[in-house]
Amino acid sequence: MTSAIHILDSHSANQIAAGEVVERPVSVVKELVENALDAGAKHIDISIEENGVPMIRVRDDGKGMSEEDMPLAVLRHATSKITGIQDLDYLQTLGFRGEALASIASVSTLEIISRPGTEISGISYTLTGGGEGVLQEVGCPAGTSVTVRNLFFNTPARLKFLKSKATEFGLISDTVGRIALAHPTIAFSLAHPTQRVLQTSGRGDLKETMGAIFGQSIARQLITVDAQSEDWRLEGLISPPDLVRKTKQAQTFMINGRVVRSSFLSNALEEGYRTLIPVKLHPLVALHLHGSPSDYDVNVHPTKMDVKFKNEQELASFITKTIYQTLLKSQPLPSFGRPMESVLRTQANTVVQGKPIRILTETYNSPQNSAHQAREEIRENQVRRDPSISKALLSEKEAEPIVSEDQGSSHSPVNVESTAEVKKTFLQQRNLFSDDNVTPISPVFSEDREIPKNREEGTNDSATMDKADNDGHSLSRFWPIGQLFNTYILATDSEVLLLIDQHAAHERINYERILAEFKARKQESQMLLIPIPLELTLQEEQMLIEHMWILREMGFVLEQFGNQTYLLRGVPVQTGSVPADELLRQFLEEVLQKNTSPSFDQLLKEWIYLLACKESIRAKDSLSLLEMEQLISRLSQTENPYTCPHGRPTTIKITRAELEKRFYRVL
Repeated sequence: MTSAIHILDSHSANQIAAGEVVERPVSVVKELVENALDAGAKHIDISIEENGVPMIRVRDDGKGMSEEDMPLAVLRHATSKITGIQDLDYLQTLGFRGEALASIASVSTLEIISRPGTEISGISYTLTGGGEGVLQEVGCPAGTSVTVRNLFFNTPARLKFLKSKATEFGLISDTVGRIALAHPTIAFSLAHPTQRVLQTSGRGDLKETMGAIFGQSIARQLITVDAQSEDWRLEGLISPPDLVRKTKQAQTFMINGRVVRSSFLSNALEEGYRTLIPVKLHPLVALHLHGSPSDYDVNVHPTKMDVKFKNEQELASFITKTIYQTLLKSQPLPSFGRPMESVLRTQANTVVQGKPIRILTETYNSPQNSAHQAREEIRENQVRRDPSISKALLSEKEAEPIVSEDQGSSHSPVNVESTAEVKKTFLQQRNLFSDDNVTPISPVFSEDREIPKNREEGTNDSATMDKADNDGHSLSRFWPIGQLFNTYILATDSEVLLLIDQHAAHERINYERILAEFKARKQESQMLLIPIPLELTLQEEQMLIEHMWILREMGFVLEQFGNQTYLLRGVPVQTGSVPADELLRQFLEEVLQKNTSPSFDQLLKEWIYLLACKESIRAKDSLSLLEMEQLISRLSQTENPYTCPHGRPTTIKITRAELEKRFYRVL
């Protein structure tokens, strides 16, 4: 009987391997550039014709190859990187399988010219379609030049599925740019065909390399990251919350000099930006992890782009915490840039006819009026409009003044506590004031995060409680002057005008307050007088069963009541008057969309996001000056006063210099 199994010839095997390693021209460029890096090159020049099919050339000044090594380099599984599988735990090179040159040679005409630095002449080795090669002596500089012509000439099916010339070259330039970010100490150049598309200096400055790829204006805004854990070091650049993209295309992750794809790393990054940027928007980053090769595995795909980690949970926590803390330390406060000029003009034209702007101009531009006098005049106007608060305003004179060190002036806060009736009215109107003894804590769950001593004591020490932006301004130094469109609070400190989104600001306050309540005591349930039946889909039921113990820890009491039906008997005590069944169903829908298995902390945060949003004041809600002042005061005490839990900015600033420039007061 004839055997149905036979061994493929080496030529067919190489072509099949080429389908895994050499998917398109960009794959060739990646493999050749990584070989140049492994050879110790300091300068790498890449030349491309059209989409890379006619010609790809990669030149380097590495150590080169000898005449004996040249024919071996194009054989499959011939490598100088490892001698056995055990070497993978200590691997420091980008390549190690010995498949790249063999796969490329099997589907193209390959020419290698190389000379070690110790030799006086070089060797040229040429072969087509993986056939016999031709060796000859040539004159050439030290290093290696690899030229690939007529790519996929013997595999027309692969040629047919290539995209346009612009698309293929775009992929090549993107890959070269990412590799350059992983190796800022190497000088890269990319030409197509005679135009130099990309040039990096190789001086080791990652921000300079980012500028060569994304532009200097973007690079200047990036924030430096550098942190060390027990097993990993994380360094690189991340964008501030107001510099985001609609896709993840501008994100580059690297491990020990290797550019990798990893949904795990991407998720850890996004978690670090959680509550700082809006959902469905993504930061621009170049992050480099340094660690032991034994802690990760790149041998999960022939292209070595995908990677797996040993201790994913610890690494994710390290990355998330580092990103979040770095962003908080940068304390960015969005301001009006050039794209916002038309918006600013529209707002100015609308508000200039109203009383808040008139009051502002009368007091702000008056040299004899101090910040305290301006504030007094605004409040007197408020009293005239609302006599019911006159007692509270009159009692302000008895309050102890707060001295602003930066401004050198003093002003007194409204003494809300001195008038119980006024406070009760405000509580009934807006539920804006919450327990002042609640300590705000970070949205990132971290047991080792310290709360400043003075915050615990409820003091106003500006050294630790003030959330200053890059210009040195602090929210606690601002006072309200009016409300715009019943949505935005206008506040000033005599030098800067702030526009505060009242809903976003109150949402941030509620988020940290509710989170503090959850963390301050063991979670309790509030039993419902009448259980609420919940009919779930099969997918929702599976999600509910999978996370039942987490929901129980959060305070939900659920009981199965037939096929795909559950009785909601208890809810967390923090739920308040919000319909718990609606929130729970929305909660399950959002968890299902993520296609991941969230932890207790993540689910708890999702729940608190919903509660904070539901309990916050809305746009179009009218506020008094006292309510606005309390809102600003409470916002200044939060750990992150600049964004709401969903990542939208709470505050936008307009400096005095910007206003004077727009009115052409400064030439």
